[in-house]
Amino acid sequence: MLKSMTPARRDFYDREGYLCPLPCLSHDAAAQARESLTRFRAATGMSAGDIVFKGHLAFPWSYELAADPAILDPVEDIAGPDILVFASKFWIKEAGDGGFVTWHQDSAYFGIEPVELVSVWVALTDSTRANGCVRAIPGTHRGPTLRHVERRDDRKNLLARGQRIEDGIDEARAVDFELSVGQFSMHDVRLVHGSLPNEGAGPRIGLAFFYIPTHVRSTIGRRTAHLVRGEDRYGHWDPDPAPRFEGDPLVLAHAMGAKKGYVAETLQQEADGQGTSGRPHPG
Repeated sequence: MLKSMTPARRDFYDREGYLCPLPCLSHDAAAQARESLTRFRAATGMSAGDIVFKGHLAFPWSYELAADPAILDPVEDIAGPDILVFASKFWIKEAGDGGFVTWHQDSAYFGIEPVELVSVWVALTDSTRANGCVRAIPGTHRGPTLRHVERRDDRKNLLARGQRIEDGIDEARAVDFELSVGQFSMHDVRLVHGSLPNEGAGPRIGLAFFYIPTHVRSTIGRRTAHLVRGEDRYGHWDPDPAPRFEGDPLVLAHAMGAKKGYVAETLQQEADGQGTSGRPHPG
């Protein structure tokens, strides 16, 4: 039984690989989140976007947002009732900074088996084509994870490894995930997506969460995640710590350390033959 989606919306997600827009935060809550990010930068000298893999652990409000029913109800309709938040990242593009995200699939490097994950992208500002919203190629989740080329010398690419899919992308089919502040999108782990530079007048800020069912395990060693709904009957993941306060140094050290596996030189792409590489997506 579906918790929040209509059968038509679930069918659309299965067929196209995404849903948007969906409501989440109020304008006031989003404004408070942006103020928190500004305080964090002033206090630490770093952007929350510099936390590669578990950015939401740096702030109590984002830790709590990961378990918000407005997000988890539709995620449950895809992933089932037992849900872990595996990773997250703040995506921040300042106006005119040239930052972009190349075409890629979230499934390429995550090192999970089976490859079942729902990506959620929460807009903390309006996210439009003009300021570099997420774009995707519908239906691409129904094929295998593709080979990604890494170009880490391109500092304008916001992906940690500079990864990109260079062949077989029909950009004429791309759709823009335009969101008003406080809305979110969700997409399948294998959906090909990216974003253009911010050509708008102000920053474009979003927070992505990556959710997995509790039966999913890590293929690259013991790692951490935390339960946001249901029950974990498998114990594949060690728990993430909860932030005691904004910028909690102990939790921030844990979050920063989580990037080691993701950017390791030896991390194998799924398309190289690891795990379920090449297996068509069941959706």
